Amino acid sequence: MSDTAYEGMRSAIIRAELLPGAPIDERSCMEMLDVGRTPLREALQRLSQEDLVLAVPQRGYFVSSTSASDFFHLQEFRLHSEIMAVRTAAIRMSVVQLRTLAGLIEEARQGVAEQRSEIDWHLSIDERMHGIIAEASGNPYLAQALRRLYALSVRSLYVSRLPVTLIFDELSNFDAIYAALEARDPDRAEAAMRQHLTVASVQLVTRPSVAPAPVAPDSEANA
Repeated sequence: MSDTAYEGMRSAIIRAELLPGAPIDERSCMEMLDVGRTPLREALQRLSQEDLVLAVPQRGYFVSSTSASDFFHLQEFRLHSEIMAVRTAAIRMSVVQLRTLAGLIEEARQGVAEQRSEIDWHLSIDERMHGIIAEASGNPYLAQALRRLYALSVRSLYVSRLPVTLIFDELSNFDAIYAALEARDPDRAEAAMRQHLTVASVQLVTRPSVAPAPVAPDSEANA
């Protein structure tokens, strides 16, 4: 139940369904996630360690603040961390991890063929790809940091109402990353990862005909 609460709260914060600076109404969150107070508070403690939630003594929990400029600062830091992860993974990645990555790319290819438009699916594919590579680096501290950076950077996109790259635009980059890792070539892996992150953070490509760009929920109009 703690994991359920954690994933639900993390998703709501990343997608700006809970806005920066907003107090967290525990009762509402318990009803939304169908969990008790203890699992919710355990989840909030985990999220506070990832800088998504701020715990204020005597006042409760608040969604941590962010701004448009945070995205570019986060991406700058994340780029260096992702490059370290993919270069190390090119050397340390196991056959099993390589097969897992191949399976994920095939899942992405099938979803693209089906024109899947659910933003949660697009986010899941991208985050899982980065997670596999981070784990393959063999450095648990790096993997933990990258999970935190991913959540913070995606949230800053939602809050800033910036469009997010969809998997439709990323398959060739995924293939290039996989080929470099399979060849055990750190330089090629770095170049492929740089290209992937450049598309995601600079070009900010989106396809409104397939899925809308993320916006803050109060405008009533993932990545």
